Amino acid sequence: MADQKDAIVTIEVPLCVNDDTLAREGMLLGWDSARAARYSEAVVREIRANAGQFDDCVVRAVRLGGGVASNAGRGIAAIMRALREALPLAEDVVVTMESSIANISGATFPFFRRAGINRFDFEMFSLNSANFTELNSVDNLADYPLVCDHFLHAYANRSLGVVLAYGYKPVREADAVTQQRRSALAAGENVAHVRLVPVEGARKADPVEAERQRAAMTEALESQGFVEYAPGAFARPGEEDRFTVLERNGCETIGFGLGAVTRFDGVESRNTADLATYLEHADNFALITEAVQPLG
Repeated sequence: MADQKDAIVTIEVPLCVNDDTLAREGMLLGWDSARAARYSEAVVREIRANAGQFDDCVVRAVRLGGGVASNAGRGIAAIMRALREALPLAEDVVVTMESSIANISGATFPFFRRAGINRFDFEMFSLNSANFTELNSVDNLADYPLVCDHFLHAYANRSLGVVLAYGYKPVREADAVTQQRRSALAAGENVAHVRLVPVEGARKADPVEAERQRAAMTEALESQGFVEYAPGAFARPGEEDRFTVLERNGCETIGFGLGAVTRFDGVESRNTADLATYLEHADNFALITEAVQPLG
């Protein structure tokens, strides 16, 4: 075990009901439970096909992202079960999932916990009631404290992260800088981790306005003890996201899923971004690999 090298795993789950705020490429938009199930099954097949290929490493952190991964529902448990069977995970592995509070319920949450999810990054985009609906058309802000207190018990286990957006053009006449500062202030004591992400697409503000909003949010977070330890990533000292820290330090990265990137042993490989190809051939490395190149 002593000669094993550290690694992180990223699992791409590009599911999103509505992505108007971030306008990410390759999102599988809308709610389609059958498609989500097929996608989860394909990721499981890819992971199992790689069993034993990374036995010389130990996985320290896992991120389920690339979209709102919690939209995969019970598929997350199957993915994590396959990952634990195929790769050597550390006993204290940190598993973070990009999430929506709309996916948290008495029916789904036990599956997420059973899967070993121990950190949640909720794509709230705003925590300020005055502009929440302009940035988030999927969730109900009134459900946020319920999810944080009664499901996550975030005040006790420090498992709560939020994703806040900056750089938007308000629909209504308003001071967006003030609104976004209030959003950042609302992070409060229970939030362990905050990521600031830029608005893209039709709602994107000009660069000067975007920087004004980001600066105001940064100041509001810093006033509560948060420190920006990586670009756009804020945490109080000692609560930094392990995945983010290791990724920034150049840790070996193993990727699964649509468009996933693996950087391992000095080589970078990238999966296909074509959904049909991936669903059909997820367990065939030769057919889903789009590009391979040396690092550096």
